[in-house]
This record gives sequence, C-alpha cells and structure tokens, in this order.
Amino acid sequence: MNKILKRILIITGCVVGALVVGAGGYVLYVVLSYNRLGNTDLSVDRKSSVEKAEVGQTYKAISYNIGFGAYSQDYTFFMDTGYDEEGKPTCGKYSTARSKEAVLFNTNGAIKTMVDNNPDFVLFQEVDTNSTRSKHINQDTMIQEKFTTFDHVHCVNFHTAFLPYPITDMHGTVNAGLTTISRIQVQKAERKEYTVSTGFSKFFDLDRCFAVQEISVNNGKTLYIINSHMSAYDEGGTIRQKQVEEFNAFLKAAHDAGHYVVAGGDWNHDLLLNNPDFPQYTKDNKPFGEKKKTPDWLNQYFNEEHKSPLTEGYSVVASDNTPTCRNNDIEWEPGKTFTCVVDGFIVSDNVSVISHANIQTKQGNKGYDGFAFADHDPAMLEFQLN
Repeated sequence: MNKILKRILIITGCVVGALVVGAGGYVLYVVLSYNRLGNTDLSVDRKSSVEKAEVGQTYKAISYNIGFGAYSQDYTFFMDTGYDEEGKPTCGKYSTARSKEAVLFNTNGAIKTMVDNNPDFVLFQEVDTNSTRSKHINQDTMIQEKFTTFDHVHCVNFHTAFLPYPITDMHGTVNAGLTTISRIQVQKAERKEYTVSTGFSKFFDLDRCFAVQEISVNNGKTLYIINSHMSAYDEGGTIRQKQVEEFNAFLKAAHDAGHYVVAGGDWNHDLLLNNPDFPQYTKDNKPFGEKKKTPDWLNQYFNEEHKSPLTEGYSVVASDNTPTCRNNDIEWEPGKTFTCVVDGFIVSDNVSVISHANIQTKQGNKGYDGFAFADHDPAMLEFQLN
C-alpha cells in the first residue's frame, strides 16, 4: 500500500470515527436531556380583581393556536404533508420562522385580534417563551402586556434539546406551552399529563398535556376552564385515543362532583365530519367544499355512527362558518389549500351555549382573508353557567 493511499484511509477512518462518536454523543445528549414534566401545580399570575364567576352571566371564551408566530400566509412547515388536486403527495419546507419581523407581525396580529373581540377567557396554544424557531421572542410576555387586568397561567408543553433537523433550517431548542388568561381570578391551576409515544419520536414531540384553571362560582361550585392541545402526527391515532380516554377520566370526575367545565383547544381531530349537529358533512361531502384527499395527520372525532368518544354529560361545540386550520404543505390560498375545523370547545351539560363561531382573521402578508397570523384561526364560544 503506497503512502498516499494509506494516508487517505487514515483520514477517512478518522472522519468516519468522529461522525460516529458525534452522532452517539448527540443521541446521548438528547436522551439525557429528555424529561416529562408530569402532573404538577401551575403558578397563577394574579392580576384580576373579579373574585367569582356568576350563574346566569354571559361569558366569552376564545381558543387560538398561534403557531409560535411563524405561520404567515406564505409559510409552509416541513412536517406537514398533504396531497394536491391529483392526489400526489406534497410537503412543506420550513422549520423555523422566516424572520424576527414575521414573528412580531404575527404575534402582535394574533393578540390584537383577541383584544378586539373582548373575551373573558383566552386559551392560547403554541406560545413560545425562548425558542430557536421563533427567534427567541417571548410571546407569553407579549400576551401579558396586553391583558394587564387578567389572571395569567402558562403551562409548558414543549421543551427540547437542540434539534438539528432539517439540516437546511434546524428547529433548534424549544421552550413553549399553553397560555391561559382569565378576566376572573384563577384560584388554582394544574398541569395534567397526556400519554405520548414511547418510541424515539417522543424526543421530538410535544410534552402533551392539558391545563386546568379552577374558578370559583357564586353558588359554591367550581368552573374548570381547560386549555388542551392533543397530538398530531400520530399514525393510526392510537396515542390520541389514549389521550381522549385520559381527558374523559378528568371530565367524568368533574361532572360527578357537579362542577362546570368549559374546555377549549386544538384537538387535532376533525370536529365537523360525522358530527350529528352537522349531518350534511360526510366523507363524500366535506366541509367548505373540500375536494382534496384528507392529510394523513387528521383523524375524525366522531365515528361513522355520528358518536363522539366523550364521556356522558358533555358535548362538542364546533362551528362551520369558516375553517380554523389550514394544512401547511403549501402556502395559504383559498380554494386550494386544505382546510378543516380542529379547534373548538367541549362543555358540560350544566353550561348553556349562547352562541359560537369561528373568527376569520384578516390582513395577512399575502392579502387573503383567513389565517392572517397563524395556520389556525380562533374559535369563539359564549356561554352561561346554569
């Protein structure tokens, strides 16, 4: 073996060895960094002077997944897959926000939309506090600065080691969660853990949970305001089925005790298809005139017999005036991008629904109506306690 070939082999071996050691070290770093937060009490930032909710008073709750401020109308996400008009697979591109300016534009637009709608409760999902993907902008602080007379609760549900994928736009580190604001004092708040995948994918998924805010009512009962974000990218829906069962266990206990429940969030299930309140929507007649094949990540909430998996004493409140979620395999373009309703509310039978609707945001960066500041639009509910 000549000296040049020997040198090449040595260098090649060193490079391969370094890559193997580096990869092993990264895997060890991810494994050692991983921990689930579990069930725990949450701190309440007390700013409200209103001590109790009142029976017969009308309240407004809004649920809004703000997508860590990245989802301008021209944004696509690398994990979102779908299908074009011919049924061919499509996939998004980006992992992080396009710019700091985009995050600020979207976050400020989302917050202003909430302020303009004068809510009593807002349930935000995908709120970043210090993340690579949102240019380290603290969206939770921005929310608090606009709701200075509301109680505030932040519940972490995404905390990761550095994620070096995709190579062209690394997701980096993430610190994010659910933010709930309340015009009425929150007496206690808790984080309730959902089951997540036990495979290697758990290192890159959210630490799924729901946040429970307890509010005193003037008749001695408790109003539970719940903020939930169930799993997406769950092949076959097995994890989400377990999450529904866990959520049901909490709902049953609250109902058995005679308390009130209003739960909102991003359920990552289609809330309209086979919904008995909307008998016109079937697999052959999808909401919003949708013709495209349904993306693989979207599961149905109601089965073919038009039944929900909810425990007795609860109902789903969903609206069909406008979609609440767009797929991110392509940019937002009305009539071309796949849309659905995955955001809405679950209420106990001692809560009267006064009105409900989805809120179509406007003045996004492409000029279209809808999804102006996120890949979701807000869901609104007006209700009374009986």
